[in-house]
Amino acid sequence: MRMAGVWRSAVGAARLALPVDCPGCDAPDERWCEECRAPWWEEPVRCETSAARLEVLDPPLPAWSITVLEGSAHGTVSAWKDGGRRDLDRDLTAAMRRAAAVVAAALAAACGEVDVVPCPARAAHTRRRGADLPGLLARGAAAGLRDAGVSASPRSLLRPARGRSRGAGDRGRWRGEAPVALAAVRGPMRPVLLVDDVVTTGATLARAAQALQAGPAVPVGALLLAVAPGVHSRQGSALL
Repeated sequence: MRMAGVWRSAVGAARLALPVDCPGCDAPDERWCEECRAPWWEEPVRCETSAARLEVLDPPLPAWSITVLEGSAHGTVSAWKDGGRRDLDRDLTAAMRRAAAVVAAALAAACGEVDVVPCPARAAHTRRRGADLPGLLARGAAAGLRDAGVSASPRSLLRPARGRSRGAGDRGRWRGEAPVALAAVRGPMRPVLLVDDVVTTGATLARAAQALQAGPAVPVGALLLAVAPGVHSRQGSALL
């Protein structure tokens, strides 16, 4: 009986130390259940037509997303970003890698080599989360492009702008300060694939593209983990 009590205590301690509930549906003793994993294996689809803020860009910026930010996908992204689920880093980076390999055909038609640039997180967010999440996604996307034969490298060409920016909400940051700014750039520039986790109206992506256009960069597309409900426009797997 005493050994059984010790065992139960050890199991309880392990459950406190390790995530055992599915982030998508809260199923117990499931790190990430198969049903909640499934959307992240889908091919990315175009999503820019309903992201109103992207309309300011000339030429338009093609954007792809893997899934819609609702249901289990919303739970997964929330747990990954703000729930301390660092065990999901590898999974979502792999999802971005698979998606980038699909998008590669469109990018290769536009350019022979690509820089993959993340929309940057604030330093405070990175410290709190314990990881540079946009950087992880950018590295995954660059690996996926290389898997498909496109020369690609992740580059940190953007930095968070000072002031309120991303924490002010979409409307506030669009009317006020830009959420990102061009960082110090050295060396020749190449076409750029922007990477971010979630798009709502496209304000952050539009500001990022405009910041890059202020230098010699040429944004040729954007790849997202998810789009907010109402933004997603499923157009098959059409590319450029």
